[in-house]
Amino acid sequence: MACKKLLFIPLLVAIGSSVAVTSAIAGPSLWVSADRVERHTCPSDKCGVVGNLMFREGVEVFEAKGSWVRITKPYSASCANGISEYVKSGKDTCDHANGIKNGLFAEWVSTASLRKARPSDPGEGASGDDALVSQSDDYGRYRSQFSKAARQMIDEGTCTAADFEEMGGWMASPNKGVGVYFTYCGGMKTSNRLYLDVATGKVSR
Repeated sequence: MACKKLLFIPLLVAIGSSVAVTSAIAGPSLWVSADRVERHTCPSDKCGVVGNLMFREGVEVFEAKGSWVRITKPYSASCANGISEYVKSGKDTCDHANGIKNGLFAEWVSTASLRKARPSDPGEGASGDDALVSQSDDYGRYRSQFSKAARQMIDEGTCTAADFEEMGGWMASPNKGVGVYFTYCGGMKTSNRLYLDVATGKVSR
């Protein structure tokens, strides 16, 4: 994630390996240490989920409430018939209890899997085909599947090594389901997008 201009200096208190945020702040201050961290419409697990942050992704913190931090400014919830079109799972009603006020909401995440220091890159030092996919989401978990698929696609002429170098590997595609990742070969248009199912090794468009 590109770092935006630092607006305020964060005050962070480390508790063991976790982080407690003690002031309302803004800046690229915390990093995701888990594979996924859910983004909620309010500071509670009971609120809707609008997506996920990925491992090693950085966040700006604008406000803190207990063990939760707000990572965006308020924006439109895209409400239609009292339902937010942005909510992917969980409660999707456009009401105050779900953190949506006057059609606006901000994203909140739990600090349980956020850290002051960015986790080490599991792809650092990768070589050969592994290096072509070393920036993939979940690289540490699916390195062999990503590398095998990349080599097969290069050998078949579907992709080039340069394609994978440009993309960095495979990106998670939650809309396609768990364990599905995508990359681009031959251009960045939708027609150039290819999907990999890590469970089966199958590549499709």
